[in-house]
Amino acid sequence: MRAYVIISSTSTIDGRIASKDSYSELSCKYDKIRQHVLRSEVDAVMVGANTVRIDNPSLTLKYYPGKNPLRVIVTDSGNVDPNLRVFTLPPATIVYTRNNTDSLKELAIKGVIIRYFSQICEIITDLYSNFSVKRVMVEGGGRLNWSLVKDNCVDEIRLTVSPRIFGAGISIVEGEGFIGKISPNFQLHSAYICQCGQEVILNYKKTDKKD
Repeated sequence: MRAYVIISSTSTIDGRIASKDSYSELSCKYDKIRQHVLRSEVDAVMVGANTVRIDNPSLTLKYYPGKNPLRVIVTDSGNVDPNLRVFTLPPATIVYTRNNTDSLKELAIKGVIIRYFSQICEIITDLYSNFSVKRVMVEGGGRLNWSLVKDNCVDEIRLTVSPRIFGAGISIVEGEGFIGKISPNFQLHSAYICQCGQEVILNYKKTDKKD
């Protein structure tokens, strides 16, 4: 058994979540509220280490009331700054890594939970089995999204399309890519125009997901 995984992201028309200079402010106020409503509905929110390095988020609820979810950081290298906002406790934070570093030892002293993994879907299973996490919201970035999609651990994608075009930068899914005919197929579940009148909200679910 594993947790249900929802990728939640806002991209440009050309599918970028950040520009070549790392600009990523794409959401209108309604989109930010939607993101925080989803945060309030899940048990954990997951991001990659590069996202916390660049954006330094707190990953807590700001635009909607509720209980803060467990925060999950994924890092291959284990090289993360212990002074980042996401490591200010509470709420609880877990770092999943493939390496042991001095910064991780410092985080453990602060109360951050350190776990090790080899395959990305092991994280989703571990969260379910050991932390009672039933639903995970993934807020990217592109490489983490790619790893989860590649290993078939994504059940749903909630995507807001912003009216910008970057032309280069980070894609919502950033990896070596699939052969076209055998690429994963998601089914459109809903689509509507945002209250701001400028963004489109798309909801996709995995076609082979059984309820």
